[in-house]
Amino acid sequence: MGYRLSDIDLRHLQVFKAVVECRGFTSAQAILNVGQSTISSQMSQLEARLGIRLCERGRTGFELTAKGKRVYEETLKIFRAHQDFQNITSELKGSLSGYLSIAVIDNVVSDPGCPIVRAFELFEERGHDVSINLDIMRPDEIERSLLDKDTDVAIGTFHHQVPELDYRKIYVEVNELFCGPSHPIFKMNDETEIRAAVQTARKVTRSYLDKGDLFPLGDTSSTSSGLVQNLEAAAILVLGGGHIGFLPTHYASHWVAGRQMKPILPEEFVYRSDFSIVTRRTPRKSLILNTFLADLDRAAAEKEQIQADGPRPFLSKCSVKHSSSDA
Repeated sequence: MGYRLSDIDLRHLQVFKAVVECRGFTSAQAILNVGQSTISSQMSQLEARLGIRLCERGRTGFELTAKGKRVYEETLKIFRAHQDFQNITSELKGSLSGYLSIAVIDNVVSDPGCPIVRAFELFEERGHDVSINLDIMRPDEIERSLLDKDTDVAIGTFHHQVPELDYRKIYVEVNELFCGPSHPIFKMNDETEIRAAVQTARKVTRSYLDKGDLFPLGDTSSTSSGLVQNLEAAAILVLGGGHIGFLPTHYASHWVAGRQMKPILPEEFVYRSDFSIVTRRTPRKSLILNTFLADLDRAAAEKEQIQADGPRPFLSKCSVKHSSSDA
């Protein structure tokens, strides 16, 4: 920047970062807990200090200038370096103190095979002073966040594998085809009739799977679909009766118990998703991250042992294993 950063510069950069991420002054007020006039004044001071116009604001809305985008990128680097410094100095004292950023895909909490909750239990038993940031994201968002170094470790299922990331399989999730009570298939009993109805029914598909979740049904190119970004949206369309769709068995179980959903030929229309722990191939050196990864491994091993001791879900020869290797 051509000058030494002062404490006030850092505070103004924090304001700038919040404004960018909130996409405007108005939305940033709640995050920063100050009024819009104060934010505007601080932004003007930062622009004067840098000698750069960072953003355009007015009737057309908020938009970063080209130089503003570059300053934002460098601002992120500054705050990441600050966090890393705090972690390193804390870990040099041998303490679990600092920060850890984790991301998972939506609705894993109801999955008995997912080790994330147990991993947090194990981590808490150690005693620590770690600030944990846990985000729910789509798989593509998770991968981008890992590459941008905003996330340290993630759990999810991924249609493709990014070369710069390390994917380590930990468990398998079962997905079955479901319909709601107002869908015609719900009351059908003849398997031939059901199969014919499935082929012509409108189907829900998750955008990040590139229709990979419809693969067990064969060619679906001629069938209109409901495109969703997460499982809750998929469940809403299925419950609404206009669509059928694949959902994780654990996620749909309470609707099935209440007869609000029904699995469609579950021994035939079923696939498995490989869930993985994902990190960068060259993760930041961190006692905190390594400790949490060890707790994840232990939790995953415990879950695997529990599943090995209990009944396994039935998967027919027609089931499809959906993982990154399918791509």
